[in-house]
Amino acid sequence: MQFLKGIETRLRRWRNRAAPVLLAGSAMHCPVCTRSFRRFRAAGRRPERRANAVCPFCASRERDRLAFLFLRDVAAGGPILHIAPEDCLAPRLRQLAQGGYLCADLLRKDVDARFDVMAIPHPDGAFQGVYCSHVLQDVQDDLAALAELFRILKPGGWAIVNVPVKTTRTVDHPDAPLNPRSAADPRPAEHLRTYGADFAARMAAVGFDVRVAGADELAEAEERARLGIGVAAGSIYCGIKRAVAPCAGATPTSRTAESSGR
Repeated sequence: MQFLKGIETRLRRWRNRAAPVLLAGSAMHCPVCTRSFRRFRAAGRRPERRANAVCPFCASRERDRLAFLFLRDVAAGGPILHIAPEDCLAPRLRQLAQGGYLCADLLRKDVDARFDVMAIPHPDGAFQGVYCSHVLQDVQDDLAALAELFRILKPGGWAIVNVPVKTTRTVDHPDAPLNPRSAADPRPAEHLRTYGADFAARMAAVGFDVRVAGADELAEAEERARLGIGVAAGSIYCGIKRAVAPCAGATPTSRTAESSGR
């Protein structure tokens, strides 16, 4: 059985390397690597398998391509902290950071630093920006992590903190097993919570002014189809740290894309 798994892994690697040639065409376009293809690779398991999900060249997923569109309009200036870094987005974040880029993870070895997002070993106001995508569903105390991201930002700094939103209200799963998925994947075997549309309010609860931007705001329908950023891309949750702290006892507010500027 292990022998067959090894063969399957090698076949998958060969297929991925050959995909840019095998899928050559112009129907789909990746804004991250600026290459076009006949189609993107599919992703996920049936019955939730997604067509046109992964770029054959840079491996960007729907959420990565949506984030790239949003990052095009983010002003340059660092330092920037990239948590659980996506290889496809790292060049853009390095460009924005202007020499102040730091990537980090709890367990990965291919990063600049290793630490727990619930206890970031950097002083208050150390970063101008943070990018953290699809991480908090595997963090035991996501509010503590959000508070840490808020703390390390400079006044006026930004944090893009995206999560998979599956329902109306967030539900924690306190009984989810903490054992790793596999030796190669140290994340919990199951997500520790299912996020809902109230995630913006969770960000606001630690002090962020929050902007939620969907694909329909960042691209027209025809472009969204060609870029492969449909429903599966989710939304961008961008929190801004107020330049002036709110008055003591004030209730944090969440602002949507319609009520706040980029």
